[in-house]
Amino acid sequence: MLEKNMVQYYWEFYKNYLLNGIMPFWETRTKDADCGGYFTCFDRMGNLTDSKKYIWFQGRQLWMFSALKNKFQDEKWLSLAKQGRDFIVQNAYAGNGRWNYQLDRKGNVEVGTNSIFTDLFVLSGLAEYAIAANTDQDEKLINDTFKSIEKNIHDPNFKDIFHNVWSPKYKRHGLYMISLIVAPIAAKVLGDGKIRSLIDHCLENILYVFAKDEHETLFEAVGKNGEYMDDDEGHITYPGHTFEACWASIYEGRRRHDQSIIDRALKIFNWAYKWGHDEQYGGIYSYVDVKTKSPKQFDWNKETNMNWSDKNFWVNAEALAVTSTAFAETQDMQNFAKFKETSDWTYKHFFDEIYGEWYAELFRDGTIKLADKGTIWKAAYHVPRGIMITMQEFENLLNKKDQ
Repeated sequence: MLEKNMVQYYWEFYKNYLLNGIMPFWETRTKDADCGGYFTCFDRMGNLTDSKKYIWFQGRQLWMFSALKNKFQDEKWLSLAKQGRDFIVQNAYAGNGRWNYQLDRKGNVEVGTNSIFTDLFVLSGLAEYAIAANTDQDEKLINDTFKSIEKNIHDPNFKDIFHNVWSPKYKRHGLYMISLIVAPIAAKVLGDGKIRSLIDHCLENILYVFAKDEHETLFEAVGKNGEYMDDDEGHITYPGHTFEACWASIYEGRRRHDQSIIDRALKIFNWAYKWGHDEQYGGIYSYVDVKTKSPKQFDWNKETNMNWSDKNFWVNAEALAVTSTAFAETQDMQNFAKFKETSDWTYKHFFDEIYGEWYAELFRDGTIKLADKGTIWKAAYHVPRGIMITMQEFENLLNKKDQ
């Protein structure tokens, strides 16, 4: 059992970390005052490196700023959220519940509806904003986007899944994981009844199809019928994606007061930590081949030349979120040890004490590989979300101890 003063310490530390260590980097430079929306690509010092508007990140940052408004009731976050909401709604909608992936700075479409993930992130942003702004102006857009997502998830021939590559052989975990995160956000507007079927579908796939007890692994790709695929892609696990799926499943278990969901997610979390944690250097590997130990690069790993043993920002941010959630759920000191190791390692290696925020990529030993703070893969999302989740979990623990 962790003493109350230590719970208080971590709650205060992570609140300060979020509001004074991470968010000032974005608050002062992300707003495109001339053309609307957000700038999201910056070097280490905060110099703009790309002015294109990647709509999955416009949607993610809309969610982040809206969530900050809902948590802290500070109007500056609502103002930033409105900046993203207005640009997205005015420029990015393709119709029929679909959203364009990439726009130029002024809002002209450069890449169309190539990714259901864009649809998902816009859905989460619009729904969270609706709560933050206390408005129903986007209810039809939210409803139409959700209906499109639900239909396409159930379509095995739906191919718009960039950054993944569609294949007739596989179905892929990321789609179900992100849907499990987004659907409860949409439920704040649409109601639980409308989203329950999709969440059930995602939970079943995550907890019992992609997660294989005989391998003690949640695989990133399985066969179209859920079978284990004994090939290069079928051997791969993404610890970061598994961590996201686990904390999202725990949150859903809490929403339903269903301990069986929570227990299953905690079991899978322990598998993923075993595969992902680097016992020699610390931190979490980017991806692992559970059979050959020398994985090939696929999808975004190939595009970014991310080696399996590199330490990527989002993977380690998700490690923070899941280890804090697992500890808060169990109050097991073994889970606290996992959290503390993650907390200490990420702060030491990822956090830039001079310019703020986290570096994008590290080599295995924790030295900097890519110092940029915003890229086409990184914006104000995984890192502040992971830190906010951690803060919230310790706040929950503190409240329990006061009862």
